[in-house]
Amino acid sequence: MKIVITALSLLLITNLGAEETLLQTYQRELAFLSAQKRTLEKQQKDIETEFGNKVSKMKVDLKAAQDQLVRLSKKNELQSAKLIEAERNLENVENSNSLLETTLIQGKVTLNINDQDWKEIKTQEEKIQTILKGAVALLEIGGKVEVTREEFFNQRGALVKGDMLKIGRIASYGVTPVHTSMLMPVGLGKLKLTEMDLAEEIKLLRKGDEIPSLPIFLYENTSKGIEPKKDKSFYDIVEAGGAIAYVIVGLGLIALLLAFVRGFLLYGASRFDKALLTSIKDGNLELVKEKTLKGATPFDRVLSKTLIAKDKEREARENVIHESILGELNHLDKFGAVILVMAAVAPLLGLLGTVTGMISTFDIITEFGTGDPKLLSSGISEALITTKLGLVVAIPSLLLGNLLSGWSGKIKVMLEREALRLSNLFDKEA
Repeated sequence: MKIVITALSLLLITNLGAEETLLQTYQRELAFLSAQKRTLEKQQKDIETEFGNKVSKMKVDLKAAQDQLVRLSKKNELQSAKLIEAERNLENVENSNSLLETTLIQGKVTLNINDQDWKEIKTQEEKIQTILKGAVALLEIGGKVEVTREEFFNQRGALVKGDMLKIGRIASYGVTPVHTSMLMPVGLGKLKLTEMDLAEEIKLLRKGDEIPSLPIFLYENTSKGIEPKKDKSFYDIVEAGGAIAYVIVGLGLIALLLAFVRGFLLYGASRFDKALLTSIKDGNLELVKEKTLKGATPFDRVLSKTLIAKDKEREARENVIHESILGELNHLDKFGAVILVMAAVAPLLGLLGTVTGMISTFDIITEFGTGDPKLLSSGISEALITTKLGLVVAIPSLLLGNLLSGWSGKIKVMLEREALRLSNLFDKEA
């Protein structure tokens, strides 16, 4: 028993010593961890302080950079505005220089300064002075009326010599023993007499007497010819339109002829015996039977066939009536579809002429350029005239075609109505 108690006592003492050792170990670890925690907290606080300082510094730097960016943006805007203004001023200067060059060239041409003399003038100031001096001299000449002996062309194009009455540099009159009239430029410094005869007016003008009025032909210079506008005939218009214009005109003539023929046929088809139709309306069958229908008109032929079928059943008579009316349709609709087809084809031909004319114009532009508008006039004339002729042919053809079709429809309705009226009379008599 003692031995057991002693063993238990030893075991208890051993457990108590172990628990004390574990407690000390735990306390040492806790003290170490507490020290580590304090160290880490101090490091965290130092890091947060350092990071806060850096953030504050970066905010200050960012604000300074933003302010600098705003200043640079404003400066850039000012520089851009100055650049735009400089470009605008440069463009104005270039335009002014271009306008000045154009003015100088125009002055050179107007004053007839040759190229060699113009090249000898070095600076623009000298050129401007030369132009101004020439303009003053030109104004002095422009205020004078003088008579000189010079050569010019007569109305037939022959070169003749006669007195030339000059009104400055803008107008002149030619006086010859045969004809006296205004002069117009024909190019290369030459002038030509017009057709108007002004012999009496020029005599009064040269004497210094007053005259009621005097026609005048004004021109800028004599280097470029002027062609008076001529009244074009219908043949000239068609000739300018080319081959397609002739086709359109021919188509229009055929359509007009067919419309006239169809109108004549419909006029003949619309004729009827008024007394016979009145008797049918009044129900007088005896007068109808006494009439001799010769079949000269569609009314006569349809009513004649209706009379022949009077003894048949109503359905059979109506079949006869419809058959007889169908037989007249070929006569009533003659040339109607052809006229409408021509009305539809004419503008298409005009469009074809427009296309061919534009092709010709572009071919001329490819070969000669656009320097001379007269070279382009033939293609443009063909393009526009064919369209005009196509519409001129199509519109009347369409109107006439529809009017004649409406007239034909009215005749068909009258045929059917009167034939059915006659058929109803036969039913009443039966």
